Amino acid sequence: MSFQSTKVLSISRCKYKFESHVVNHCHNFHHLMYVVGGSGTLSADGAVCGMNKHDMFVIQPGVYHSFVSDASQPLRTVEVKALVGDSQLEACLEAMPIRIEAPHSKIKLLLEAMLDEATYCRPQFKEIITAHFIEFIMNIRRLYGAEAEGAGAGPAGHSDEGAEREPAAKRLPVKAEAGDDLAGRAIRYIHANCDRKIVLKELARKLAVSSAHLCRVFYGKYQLTPMQYLNNWRIYETKQLLANTEMSITEISAKVGFQSVHYLSRRFAASEQLSPLQYRQRMKEIVELRIEDKLEIVDQQIVKST
Repeated sequence: MSFQSTKVLSISRCKYKFESHVVNHCHNFHHLMYVVGGSGTLSADGAVCGMNKHDMFVIQPGVYHSFVSDASQPLRTVEVKALVGDSQLEACLEAMPIRIEAPHSKIKLLLEAMLDEATYCRPQFKEIITAHFIEFIMNIRRLYGAEAEGAGAGPAGHSDEGAEREPAAKRLPVKAEAGDDLAGRAIRYIHANCDRKIVLKELARKLAVSSAHLCRVFYGKYQLTPMQYLNNWRIYETKQLLANTEMSITEISAKVGFQSVHYLSRRFAASEQLSPLQYRQRMKEIVELRIEDKLEIVDQQIVKST
């Protein structure tokens, strides 16, 4: 696939407060919307569908659409606008229905990775965002293709088994899967019990192996110890709750399993170079992160910047 012909224009974290109504319109780029919370109603090409958590919407160029956010449960979304010139990638997008149910954590991780790169603009961030975007589309396509094959037709549905086979947090291998091997079973246990105190000896006992053997196998697969994975997962869960809920830091600390608010703040600052409150404020301030400085969107159409 060609990186040169695929350009991510912007990525946004949106909160549609009250009864926001986006009027009927179309554009000449792809618009992908992932619902992280709240609810609403989308109309596209004469069809009407609900918008709920974990729904993924793929709006093709030239498709007229509009949507309304519910007043009682305002929509919260992560949205990507992209110009896709690669024929293979475009064919993947065209094959998708407008709505796909995508509860898998890998989908959200890739969106968060794009947001992170667009926020901090580190060296080669555009190329990395493009790579994440291509991987994102391929994973959506694989998810939809697998579910459609199992269901016979229609948008992808939820699979509890599939939801377990996803990676955990920033700095973990993006392709890590919680399979049926020892490391995968350790990941599943960590995901299900991260709100509790987990120590290596107890985790190894639950899996009927020695601590040394568990660490050797886990590190050999993920280049992390189980306890490092646990801390990264807790940081990832903390970021999701800070960005998408109004829970207090104390409540979040208890929910993700940190020993205290002080310990959470210390670990979070070491990982993100921000305090939890600073991170929450930054997420609230983010509306749209523009990536391509030579292109901009005017009246829903891509034009070259002057």
